[in-house]
Amino acid sequence: RCLTALRAQTHPLQQIVVVDNGSTDGSNEWLANQPDVTLIRRPHNEGYCRGYNLAIDATRAPYVLTLNTDAYLDPEFLSSCLVAMEANPRCAAATGQFDEQATGLTIGGGFGLGRLMRMKPTDALEDQAEVFGVTGAAALYRRDALENAKIDGQVYDECYFSYGEDIDLAWRLHLMGWDSLYVPAARAHHVGSGSLNGALRFFDKPSFFQRQALRNRYLTLLKNARGFDGLRLLLAMALGECALWPYLLFRQPLRFPALLQTPVELLVRFPRVWRWRRITQQRRDRHAGSIRRWIRGW
Repeated sequence: RCLTALRAQTHPLQQIVVVDNGSTDGSNEWLANQPDVTLIRRPHNEGYCRGYNLAIDATRAPYVLTLNTDAYLDPEFLSSCLVAMEANPRCAAATGQFDEQATGLTIGGGFGLGRLMRMKPTDALEDQAEVFGVTGAAALYRRDALENAKIDGQVYDECYFSYGEDIDLAWRLHLMGWDSLYVPAARAHHVGSGSLNGALRFFDKPSFFQRQALRNRYLTLLKNARGFDGLRLLLAMALGECALWPYLLFRQPLRFPALLQTPVELLVRFPRVWRWRRITQQRRDRHAGSIRRWIRGW
């Protein structure tokens, strides 16, 4: 369905690249027989970030469409995003409605802080609007913006593996002076957690993925937040952790020892994350406090 929807786009695609991250269900054999697909095979699962970086580097078009295998697009998705981005030269990324839901990223969803930290939504689903960032599940990116955002040759930070990497990229693009758009005429459908048998809720996911989600929230803040705003974000998250960790211990006691590896993983990644932070801040073209207008109650 994902590939069928791509082939049905009213604006033709120059190239379709699929990264097979060590699948064992025979799908790579089927993909190898698709004449319009460039297949990149990996021996094992190297993570969402590594897979997308390989795919982006394998293309040369001025725009890059990222699409999860558990998402599919209406025929006008690509053309609608292209029209909006061509009219806005500083637009780095665009996305549309997912199953009749606006899909500008929410810091509440990605950071687990509920109402306190939720990004402001668009005013109405009918109106095109600037958003803080877009979800990587289905988004059109300007290549120039992605090249500008690369650090160590990576668009997505591969130390994330998966989860929260699109928030990190959105924040980096925002700080570097790029904009993102919500385009209501572009419609997509996202099954969600297709590779995890539909485990949509945090508490239903395997501990390996829970650990990544917990860890990557801090990585994103450490790399992108500054000054008083960064302190407030970290304090707000710490308050949330005071409730989250006892709940995890009560609800999933057998997984709890594995989840306790999260602080260790943060410490191991800290030198790299701090270097990425320095590079991001050196390239910054916006005041760090510009994020305030996207956060409720700020």
